[in-house]
Amino acid sequence: MTQLASVAAALEAGGAVLAGPAGVGKSRLAAEAVRDDGQVARVRATVAASGIPLGAMAHLLPPRPPESNLLRWAADAIAREHRALLADDAHLLDPVSAALVHHLASGGRTRVLATVRAGERAPDAVTALWKDELLPRLELAPLTLGETAEILAGALDGQVEPTTVRRLWRVSAGNALFLRELVLAGESGGTLTEQRGVWRWHGEIPVTTRLRELIEGRLGDIAGGERAALELIAYGEPLPVAALTALAPQETLRGLEDRQLATVSDPCPGSGLSVRLAHPLYGEVIRAGCGTLRTREVLRHLAEAVEAAGPRTPEDLLRIAVWRLDSGTADDPAPLVRACHVARNVRDLELAARLGRAALAAGGGAAAGIPLATVLNYADRYDEAKEVLDRLAGEPMDDGTRGEYHAVRALNLFWGFGRDEEARAALTRARETMTETEPSQGVLTVRGSIEHSTGHFAAARATLGEVRAIAHPPGPRVAAGTAVIEAALLLGAGRGRQAMESAGEALDMIARMPEGLPSITAAVAIVGAGASVLAGDLAAAERFSEIGYRIGEDYAGWDRALVTFGAQRAQVWRLRGDPAEAIRLCRQAAVRLRGRTLQAGPCLAELAHAYALIGDVPAMRGALRLADELVLPGTHQTEYAFRLARPWTLAAEGDVKGAIGAALETARAARGEPAHPGYELFALHDAVRLGAGDRVAGRLARLAEVVDGDLAPVFARHARATDPRELDEVSAALEGLGLVLHAAEAAAQAAAGYRRDGLRRRLRAAETRAWTLAHRCAGVRTPALVGLAVPQLTARQRQIAQLAASGLSNPDIADRLVLSRRTVANTLVQVYERTGVSSRAGLAKILGFLG
Repeated sequence: MTQLASVAAALEAGGAVLAGPAGVGKSRLAAEAVRDDGQVARVRATVAASGIPLGAMAHLLPPRPPESNLLRWAADAIAREHRALLADDAHLLDPVSAALVHHLASGGRTRVLATVRAGERAPDAVTALWKDELLPRLELAPLTLGETAEILAGALDGQVEPTTVRRLWRVSAGNALFLRELVLAGESGGTLTEQRGVWRWHGEIPVTTRLRELIEGRLGDIAGGERAALELIAYGEPLPVAALTALAPQETLRGLEDRQLATVSDPCPGSGLSVRLAHPLYGEVIRAGCGTLRTREVLRHLAEAVEAAGPRTPEDLLRIAVWRLDSGTADDPAPLVRACHVARNVRDLELAARLGRAALAAGGGAAAGIPLATVLNYADRYDEAKEVLDRLAGEPMDDGTRGEYHAVRALNLFWGFGRDEEARAALTRARETMTETEPSQGVLTVRGSIEHSTGHFAAARATLGEVRAIAHPPGPRVAAGTAVIEAALLLGAGRGRQAMESAGEALDMIARMPEGLPSITAAVAIVGAGASVLAGDLAAAERFSEIGYRIGEDYAGWDRALVTFGAQRAQVWRLRGDPAEAIRLCRQAAVRLRGRTLQAGPCLAELAHAYALIGDVPAMRGALRLADELVLPGTHQTEYAFRLARPWTLAAEGDVKGAIGAALETARAARGEPAHPGYELFALHDAVRLGAGDRVAGRLARLAEVVDGDLAPVFARHARATDPRELDEVSAALEGLGLVLHAAEAAAQAAAGYRRDGLRRRLRAAETRAWTLAHRCAGVRTPALVGLAVPQLTARQRQIAQLAASGLSNPDIADRLVLSRRTVANTLVQVYERTGVSSRAGLAKILGFLG
């Protein structure tokens, strides 16, 4: 809309030249700018008409041209009937038509809007339009990621998964025309589908006839040598120039670069030049045009060339292995196993699984099977992982291999089937058979993580003691793993601020390690986010959640991380009083759920919780039904996510008494063995929000001495506050912590206290504050906010209030509205009485919501 407004303004001022690459949307934008103007002459230049004088203008001119003054005759003919001229693809105009456009622009009688393709040679008269400053040249850039997201949401009329938006933006390179074709191809080919209310792309890019013709039109005529080079780049990009020039003449590469079909750059200074195709879709179309035998030949040549040039990075080893596999020349399992590890480290789980299966089939044994099972576990393909592990059970293994085998087997039992007791017992037995220290520490660390996740905190502490009792400094992975468990135990004990600090130290430790450790980093981020929420630092909770979510995005769409951190981000936004954003985040996470999983619990509990807060009972019940289908119980996070949602699902259905009972029952459960003071804190405060503060004030006061951070003392103060003035202060404190909904509810409770005490002015102020805060939580409907009165102003009162809020004095307002100063003063008194505020600054805060 900003671009359209700029073009419209330029057209009113005399015109403009819109420039940009092909497909960026120049023609569409120009057409939109003149859509409602019936006096615009439209010209579309073409290659076919470029050799005919005034060929593009023929439909606008009388049939018999004069023998002289041709330009003036043509300009007069156009100006008589039209106030403006739109010349699309003006770089293709014949010289006479170009001169006519220049004449019209310089004459001033007719506004000119022209589009030109950047990088194309244009007639001198067209170039002079901006060189001689007759018209401004407006450069249209490719779509940004945000613009792509907005366009896709509008075109598909629904929520689009961020990973899908990024993929389509990357493949289209921000080209609006290509983006449209991709969406059409995805819908027709079934790779772009709506799942649980969210649009998501899955699978390869389908190269439709329309898309192929469009791209081939951009590629133009390609000689045999050029096509061979383009095929090598399409399958190998980014391809070292040194490797490519061993397969294709350098002059061919220069020709492709000159024709803007390929680009050569040095992405990492010092690493050498690399070559890519000029657009990602070029590769899709070129690859689609290669048959099986030709593809195998190209891949074999690439593997040989990069091997000869010397692999520079682990990613080069990965690409060579894939090329060998796809060309049918992968005979040795060892390179495939190494490539499987690389693919796993970058979380390309589909590719890692493919390489692992190939290595296992080639005789790789446990060295191939264990990485494969690990990848399948990360990809939530637990049955497949079990099959691989069962196949390896009888193979001989040393301590290191045995430790890896039992670790992945236990994690698969736990994450995939919820069989935590069997997983812990298997790890204990494995530890008893091992003599090497580091593998023993690794097995114990995995057991400790499962013990903590299932709420066996004492056992987790004891397991950490066993790790430390092994008189050997732990390796980096074990050290990071134990740091996560220690931080998690602090969080479980209610030490939110200490757990935050411990999680931050663990992240610093991992950052100093040469290997990435994405799984352990994600585990740290989970603890850090939870600890930050308990400490009352929602900004820190969001930062930790974003760290984990980026891991899921960066590692080829790692579903487990995206679901887990989607739920944590949703929790942060729910606590901020924005359940609509929480719902959006949960929905886009839920489309990645595959079967019954542990991570489904927090996600679907958050979804039901958020729907309950806005009173959407049918959607809330739908989320709970989906939870019955997909949630695998087994962790305390899942159990308490549903427990804490329960009071609000009951309240949404009108059962406030039952909601209070559910909150109190959750608090009692959290006081059991093991104790969960953090969950208890939120459960008890839910009872306060529902109007039962007198029943929990004493326990919250004691919890505030156990749970560290800024949140617990405010919750405790809220429970014991009986004076409405203190509730006002609690509301301000909650708002300061970012808990806007909680602050609105406290303000509403203060208003009820002022009503009881007959303090009318304070009542209005508290009601207005509650209403203003609740308005920031659009759509929220909780018992404390039901029936909240909207401050009412007459038209005259609103007009005077707006002027006062803008900073005008009473005399200034009186002069502007031709009123007496007494009338203005009396009206402002009435405004202050109705809204409960007492200053111009206070009016400024609420008028936006009232307007």
